[in-house]
Amino acid sequence: MIHIKQGLMKRRKITIGILGIVAFIALGINHFFQVSPPSYIPAKWQMPIVYGLIVYKIIELGLFYLFLYHRQYLKVVDNAFHTDALQNFEKYAKKFFFLVPQGSIVFGILSYKLSGSIYFLWLFLVIALFVLWTVNPNKLEESLSSNK
Repeated sequence: MIHIKQGLMKRRKITIGILGIVAFIALGINHFFQVSPPSYIPAKWQMPIVYGLIVYKIIELGLFYLFLYHRQYLKVVDNAFHTDALQNFEKYAKKFFFLVPQGSIVFGILSYKLSGSIYFLWLFLVIALFVLWTVNPNKLEESLSSNK
């Protein structure tokens, strides 16, 4: 379990770094280039789409946490750290730590393009950063010892 926690912490640090790099690249693009909303989507629909993306992403991240991370960890605890359960947990936790920043970056770029404002991209990056910050693999065994 210690090896899995170390691997997940390394993956978590890498994804947090990637979010920071994307934020600085977006700042540079916003400073040097003018991004205007597309003309093929009516202006009255652009902001409701952006708000819909925000709501969708918040719901999606909650479901990702429940199904890809928390549920698998509970199975590990129920199976007394059986190797098959540990392998499943590691696989799904890796997916979780990949999908959180990937989806937030994509949705952030879409909202940036639709609104023309860098703040919506940063909002998605902050949401992903918050999720990655609160899901800490180092706290897994502490919750196990408190259950016994």
